[in-house]
Order: sequence, then structure tokens, then C-alpha cells
Amino acid sequence: MGHATRSGLLALGLLALTLPVFAGEPYEPVPLAPAETVTPPEALIAAATALFRAAEAGDGDALAGLIAEAPLLIDGALELAIPRRAERIGPFDGIDARLAALADNIGGSYERPFDGSDTTPYAVRAELEFIMGALSDDNDWGRDPLLAGAICSYGYRTFPVAAVAALAGRLGIQSSGFFFVSAPADLRAAPAADREVIGALLPDRLYALNYDAPARSPWIGVHLPGGGTGFISFDETPLEKPYASGICFEEGPEGQWRMTAQTATNL
Repeated sequence: MGHATRSGLLALGLLALTLPVFAGEPYEPVPLAPAETVTPPEALIAAATALFRAAEAGDGDALAGLIAEAPLLIDGALELAIPRRAERIGPFDGIDARLAALADNIGGSYERPFDGSDTTPYAVRAELEFIMGALSDDNDWGRDPLLAGAICSYGYRTFPVAAVAALAGRLGIQSSGFFFVSAPADLRAAPAADREVIGALLPDRLYALNYDAPARSPWIGVHLPGGGTGFISFDETPLEKPYASGICFEEGPEGQWRMTAQTATNL
């Protein structure tokens, strides 16, 4: 999945409508914790490399030894007010059935046959592509609070879900309309680069988009914490979402590392 899918998910949240400006009331941005990053041990790097090569080659025997018999699925929603959920699946009769079940949590759909024939080969292909994508991303290795002791191909950024839900209700927006920036960014009085700077966005906070503010792409309205609306160009400043996608590994009793969980953000 990787960057392309994350970009697709972000695009769903950046469709601005040209409606009358809604001034907006003051609010306190929701705090966003930094991801906990990890330097993976050499044994984990070796296992991840072996998993990538097995997925690339479609080596079922190798995959069966590198993926847990009963992996954990972590499912996140586009709506940030919905808590993520975890479900353990399996065990399964064979590696293809295991991979096909994992493919139900890749953050989207996959190609299926038109003639109603067996979907397993399509699901297996989609899951192997997901695994390779997760291991090809340039993200730092990190932790996920739902997986104590695991090391993941991503680091999850936590935030108070209840606070997001409450603020979304108060501002009258969907909770998918919250975002963060990785570096300070200016907000303009109107959707143009030469307009007055009237506010700033800071990292480690979730801000609210204002879909009612009229703006042409790549500009979009943002609810100012002090009240009112500012504008930002998402061509100039990436507007990021605290979604998670990837795979996680745990060390077994004999020191072997295996993929034990898969995380995705689903529609």
C-alpha cells in the first residue's frame, strides 16, 4: 500500500466545497503524541528481508514460517472519532488461506475475477503486494500501543479519541477532517500566497479543516484555534493524517522474529 494509498486516503479528506464561509468558534487543537521509533535488531532486519524475498517469489513454505499462524488484524477508520479495533484471526488450513484472510485488511479492495471463480489467488497477490509495500516504505520502525512488545514498520501516533469526537461535534465537522503538519506553517487570510498571514499551525497538534470556506484547489480552509478561518495550500504544506498502515513483528521464545500483526486504515 505505502505512500500511494496513504495519499489516496488523504485526498478523500481534502475535497473542498465552495459554500459560504463558516466563521468557526475558538477551540484548543487536540494533542498528538509523537511516534515511538525503534532501531530494529539485526535478527529482525534479517527476518523482514527474508519475508520480503519470500513475498516477492511467492514462496509459500518460507511465508508459512515467517507469518504467525493466528495473526492480529488492527483496523482503523478514516473517521478519527472511531477507536481502532484489533481482532485475532486463524489458525488457517494452509498459507494461502492465511494470506487471503490478511488481504481483508489492506486498506482497500483488490482485483477480483469477473466470472465468480475462486478469489483466493487474487487475495494472495494483494496481500503479498501489501507486505512488500510495507517493507519498502521509508518510514522508521516503531511501536504500536495495541501491540506491546512488537516492532512495526510504522510508529503509531496516539491522540485522545474522545476529544476528537467532542471537538468534531462542536465544530460541526466529520472527524476525518482533522490533520497535522510536520513543520510550522502559516495560514493566510484568503486562499492566495500574497495574502496576510493570520495564524500558524504547529506540529504535534490536530487541527480542523473548514470545508465550508470557499477555496480552489490546492487551497483549503482551516478552522483557526482563535476563531475564524485561515487558508493553506496543501501543495506547499503536506496536511497529514494520523493513520497507520503496515506490518508488525514479534520475537519468539527461540529468538526468531515473525510477522504477527497487520494494520490498515479502511474505508
